[in-house]
Amino acid sequence: MKKLLRRTVAARDVLLALALCAAGEFELASGATYGGHPVWPGSTLANALVIPVLTLPMVARRRRPLASVLFTLAAITVSAAVLGGGEATTEFLLLIATVFSGAAYTDNPVVVAVAALVTGVVHGLRDPAVHGVGDGVWTLGMLAIAFLLGRALHGRQRRISSLQLEAVEREKAHLGQVAAATAAERAAIARELHDIVAHAVSVVVIQSQAGARALPERPDLAARTLATIEETGRTALNDLRRLLTVLSPADGDPDSRPLGSLDQLDELVRTFQTSGLRIELERPAQLPRLAPAAELAAYRVVQEALTNAARYARGSTVTVSMSTGSGALEISIVNTVGEQVEHAEELGTGRGLIGMRHRLELVGGQLTHAEPLDDGYRVAASIPIGENELSREREPVA
Repeated sequence: MKKLLRRTVAARDVLLALALCAAGEFELASGATYGGHPVWPGSTLANALVIPVLTLPMVARRRRPLASVLFTLAAITVSAAVLGGGEATTEFLLLIATVFSGAAYTDNPVVVAVAALVTGVVHGLRDPAVHGVGDGVWTLGMLAIAFLLGRALHGRQRRISSLQLEAVEREKAHLGQVAAATAAERAAIARELHDIVAHAVSVVVIQSQAGARALPERPDLAARTLATIEETGRTALNDLRRLLTVLSPADGDPDSRPLGSLDQLDELVRTFQTSGLRIELERPAQLPRLAPAAELAAYRVVQEALTNAARYARGSTVTVSMSTGSGALEISIVNTVGEQVEHAEELGTGRGLIGMRHRLELVGGQLTHAEPLDDGYRVAASIPIGENELSREREPVA
């Protein structure tokens, strides 16, 4: 498209130069006069050769504007000084077009203005049709108008170029923002998948080991174990389905409850209790109602800590405590040393704590502790309440 535009502009310049050359030659051949004097004074043969020299440089008025303009003005000046200043319409139009082109397409307006002034003065002094200062001022005034129009076009072109460059920069910035948002969304989805799948797989593996040990002596325990595995699998599938619903809201899934919230802590604790953990849940009777993102972050912190305890310290005692002091929701999960689970290291991905930290940062919170103790492990987090609290209140814990 740009190449076609450049070719079109170049073709117009060629046509302009040829048209001026043909018009000049026609005026010369027709013997046109003004005030009793030939419009092209001097030898006809000399003018026939001069006219192409004056007009054909207009072909390069955009590609080599300064050279083309200065050459044409110098040629007009020399021609006027040697042959005399004429009143040819072609020469007048050529002078106007040259000054306009120099002002519009070069970044040297002072050079063009000085050259145009010199050409206008020399031409006026050598033109027998110029009588008095008024005629000379009229000619210089027309050149000044052409110069000002050219500078106006130059400013407009600069403005258009600036806007185009700004549009390109904004497009690049927009693409960068889209890429960053896409990467952040992918990371968020990866964390969700990690939390859902890691929790479910850990529980299923642990329950499978417990069920295998219960058979054949304790079929009732094996049955309960299989029921827990089934419930865990169904819960994971439901969470994955809701996650896909969030990614495709147009589907209109009626089950639009969040993937995790503090209201689901009791259900989460019961799931891990069936995995062999002894869990003590300590929380105030009235917890604040937080925004969904903060609720999910708090839920995932507890879930990840319990998942790790079930992986690496089965049979341990875990204390989950929550408090709302100092304008923040404080969460602490401490587990004692338990029985090492077989092949537990194969279940770990190393992304749990990273995901916890990122989730908390998104809601203004922080992971304050994630450290081993002498007799266990401790995870602690803090989520500010003020910027995440909703107006509605949570039902008190029974």
